[in-house]
Amino acid sequence: MDSYSIPYNVANIHKIIGGKTYNYEEKYPEDAPGDELGADARIFKVYNDEAEKYDADMIRGFKDSLDGLLVFASLFSAVVTTLLVETIRVLPTDQSRVTNNLLYENNLLLRANGNITIINSLLPYDPDSVTLTTTDVWINALFVASLALSLTTALLSVLAKQWLQAYASVTSGSARDVALIRHLRFVGLKKWKMHEIIGTLPLILHTSLGLFFAGLFVFIRSL
Repeated sequence: MDSYSIPYNVANIHKIIGGKTYNYEEKYPEDAPGDELGADARIFKVYNDEAEKYDADMIRGFKDSLDGLLVFASLFSAVVTTLLVETIRVLPTDQSRVTNNLLYENNLLLRANGNITIINSLLPYDPDSVTLTTTDVWINALFVASLALSLTTALLSVLAKQWLQAYASVTSGSARDVALIRHLRFVGLKKWKMHEIIGTLPLILHTSLGLFFAGLFVFIRSL
C-alpha cells in the first residue's frame, strides 16, 4: 500500500483528533423522508457542531489579544498620566512659581534696607509676564494625544469583549433556531467589521506609544 494512501475510516478519525468523532452519519440519525429541513434536522445539528468549533477558536484568539491589549493600555495610561500631571503644570499660571518669585522679591526689598535707589531699581514681579515656550506646548500635546489613544484602546477593548460575550451567549430552541441565530450573529460581525476593528487596536496602541516616546524625548532634551 502506498504510504500516502491512508484509509480515513471512523477509527482513524477518532484516533487522529483526540477521541472525538466527527462522523456525523454515525453521530446523528438519518432524517425521515420529508424532514431534511425540519426543526431538528441533521443538517442543522452538523452546522451547529462545526460552528461551535469555529467560534470557540475565533473567540479564544480574540480574547487573548484583547486581554493583553487591555492590561498594557491600562498600565501605560497610568504611566502617561503620572508624567502629564507633572508637565501640565506649566500651562496655566504655576502658583508655586508665583509664590517663589514674590518671596524672592520680598527678600530683595528687605535686603535693600530702605535704600531708595536700590528699591527703585527693582522691577516688580508680574505673574502675567510668564510666557509658555513652544517646547512646553509640544510636550503636553504629545502626552495628551498619547493618553487619549491609550484610553481609546482600552475602551474599545472592553466593548469588543462585551461584543464577543454577547455573540457567544447560549441560545435555546430547536437546532434550526440555534443555527439561524448563530448565522445572524456571524453576519453581524462581518457587517460591522469586528475583525478589522480588533485588528486595528494594536496599531492605535503603537501610535500612542510612539507619541509618548516623542514627548519623552522632547521633555528630556529640554532639561
